[in-house]
Amino acid sequence: MHPLLQNVKLDFGGSIYGFEQFSYFKAEEIEAGSVFAHVQSVEESEIRFVVISPFDAYPEYEFQLNDQMIGELGIAQADDILVLSIVTVKKPFELSTVNLLAPLVINIKTGVSRQVVLNGVNYSVNMPLFSSRTEGGC
Repeated sequence: MHPLLQNVKLDFGGSIYGFEQFSYFKAEEIEAGSVFAHVQSVEESEIRFVVISPFDAYPEYEFQLNDQMIGELGIAQADDILVLSIVTVKKPFELSTVNLLAPLVINIKTGVSRQVVLNGVNYSVNMPLFSSRTEGGC
C-alpha cells in the first residue's frame, strides 16, 4: 500500500458497486510488508475489502482512463494515481480471485477515488489471484 494513504480519507463518492450508500473509506495495511491491505468504510466499520495492487498479481495489467474520469479524479500527473483491486477471499486461499474489471483508482494527493468499470478489456471480476507463474505467493 502506498505510504501516503495512511491518514487519507478516501472519497469514493458512492462508486463502489453494491455499496453505493458508502462514500468514505480509509486504507490500512493488513500486516507490515504484505502486498494485501484493507479498504474500510468510515461510515460503517463492518464494510471492509481486501485489496491488492493489480500489478502485483498481473504485472502486464494495463488500462487507460478517459478524460472525464481523469478530470473527476483531479489527476494532474500519473504519479498522483494508486490503483487497487478488490480480492474475493476464498477457501482455500489459493482459489481467491481479484477484480481486474473494476479497479479502485485513487488520487493519493486528494483522496478522491472511484471504482472504474473498464470497457473493451479482457479482464473479469474473478481473475485468479494466483496464476501458474505466481503460484504460492504474490
